[in-house]
Amino acid sequence: MSDRKTFAWAAPYAGLDDDALEALGNPGLLRRARKDTVTEVSHDPKGAVLDVSGAMVRVDGRGPAAVSCDCPTAGVCQHVLTACLWAVQLAPDAPPQGAVPVVAQAVPKTSGAAGTRETSAASGMREPSVVRRPSEAVRKRRREALAEVREVVGRLMSGGLSHLGPDDAESLRALAGRVRLAGFQQVATEQVGGVRFDGLLRVAGGLVAGLAGRDDAVTESELLDAFAEAWAMCEVLQRALDTDGTAHSALGSAPASDNADDDEVDLARWVPLGARWWTSQSGSRGLAYLGWDAGSGQVRQVVTGRPSGTDPRFQRSWTSPLLWGRSLSGLCEGVFALTAVRSKPDGSLGAGGNPVLRRLDDGSDGVGFGLDELRAIAERTGAGVAPRDVVGFGRRPANVRLVLVRDVGEVGIDEVRQEMTLVVVTADGEPRMLRLPVSDEQAVETLLSVRSKLVAVTIERREDRDEPVGLFVRDKGAIRLISPTITPAWSLEGGYWDFWRRRMRKLKAQASSARTVRSAATPPSPVRRVTLLLGDVLLAAAATGRPALTARQRSDVERARGLARDLGLATLERTAGGLLAGDLTPPSVLHAAFVVGRARAVADVAG
Repeated sequence: MSDRKTFAWAAPYAGLDDDALEALGNPGLLRRARKDTVTEVSHDPKGAVLDVSGAMVRVDGRGPAAVSCDCPTAGVCQHVLTACLWAVQLAPDAPPQGAVPVVAQAVPKTSGAAGTRETSAASGMREPSVVRRPSEAVRKRRREALAEVREVVGRLMSGGLSHLGPDDAESLRALAGRVRLAGFQQVATEQVGGVRFDGLLRVAGGLVAGLAGRDDAVTESELLDAFAEAWAMCEVLQRALDTDGTAHSALGSAPASDNADDDEVDLARWVPLGARWWTSQSGSRGLAYLGWDAGSGQVRQVVTGRPSGTDPRFQRSWTSPLLWGRSLSGLCEGVFALTAVRSKPDGSLGAGGNPVLRRLDDGSDGVGFGLDELRAIAERTGAGVAPRDVVGFGRRPANVRLVLVRDVGEVGIDEVRQEMTLVVVTADGEPRMLRLPVSDEQAVETLLSVRSKLVAVTIERREDRDEPVGLFVRDKGAIRLISPTITPAWSLEGGYWDFWRRRMRKLKAQASSARTVRSAATPPSPVRRVTLLLGDVLLAAAATGRPALTARQRSDVERARGLARDLGLATLERTAGGLLAGDLTPPSVLHAAFVVGRARAVADVAG
């Protein structure tokens, strides 16, 4: 007879295995969690308070997704996983895993898959890839999670997006925790582009919170897209579960890496292309750093940011460490090699870790950038993003081009958009109009200070506008990279007083010669018009929760269906026909929104 001590509140932790805990955190976090020490501070009929290596953690009957920790780490930390491992020992139905002293005892390693992996790693041997069929309990947990997501999203859609409140945002965040615990990271990984299901729900929860808080940076259209993507992922994951419950045999792909969150790669040649600093109305801010990976022949980016009110040290700066413990001035000073940089499934690079940078001197005088290499990158990026790359799940790839500059035209002001414009003529003789918000005075001043020295420009296509994110300028015989939204104008001149004299002369001359740009309203392409007609109807239906089309909306959908038929767009024609044939139920609106959103992305890239 076992004399193991159990508590009724610990029942939700029964049978919690390594796969579930890795889904809650990641394999590296779980390995570190096993080394923590646990001391029980207090307990009651609902749960217990633990001291986990100096952090106070609360566990209770709500389950692993509700475990809270007072350490500064955002999201799930190793202390939370340690507390879950401790609670497993007290669950009534948990299988015995050996006696565990409660006070000041390191959490032991459990037997099974994780133990096998660690033994293999310690012996220097690589464990062969084995496709394991999930247990029936795991499959049941995943089906229940999918059903809950459908129910919650459907309920929020039925009430209308404009009527959502803070409680709805909180319910989505809690749902994301339960979905993460269900462990979908190895299900249909190729079909969803490696995007985490719980990540989509967290994004949707943040958008709901912004919408409920009247944040001007959040729109109902963005929230509808997020809900549509979450609903579509439900369908993909459900189909994968209905086949055999794993992604591997269903897709014929190799098993996902056990440490997919910690994958590291070496980039033999990295050419920085620029950086873009962004801020939102809510106060959150961040950085997108772009570069050319010569080995794979593609543009890759690193994105990092902070929410409002957190980490006051993370501010726009050219000389302070912002990424990988280094400043942007150092990360943009030339070509270098990157060792042990984290890589994400979607091809972007991770902002975490501490990769090693090694400078590669390539200029004719041993510094800066080589013009021949910039010309080669311009040729490779000239085609932009392929339409097939924008139809999947998750973040759309950066639409970035590097163009060589033959001539620089006039400075202008677009009063309608409140943007400064600068026309550059590329090496191919094509005029491109660059745009920067007038409100970003630093970016405008930097661009005006170097416009006469431009050799090449890195252009990111964002929301039907070309924004310069990297400016290659000739400075004292070498080619130098600066980023208008981050590089301060004062750093581009030698003498302090000479800079101010030249700057005032430039600004006065450019202000007197700047012309007002009145952008002609270009009619949308036929494909774009179809997506606009259907998108407006779907947005109105989602915002109000109205269950049927109005007479005006029905007319717009009929026009869109007729135009789609004339263009041979069979999928959009069927989607419009479905809206005309039935009620505007949440599944029908979300299905149509997903299809229209993918078609809109393809039309934007192709255009």
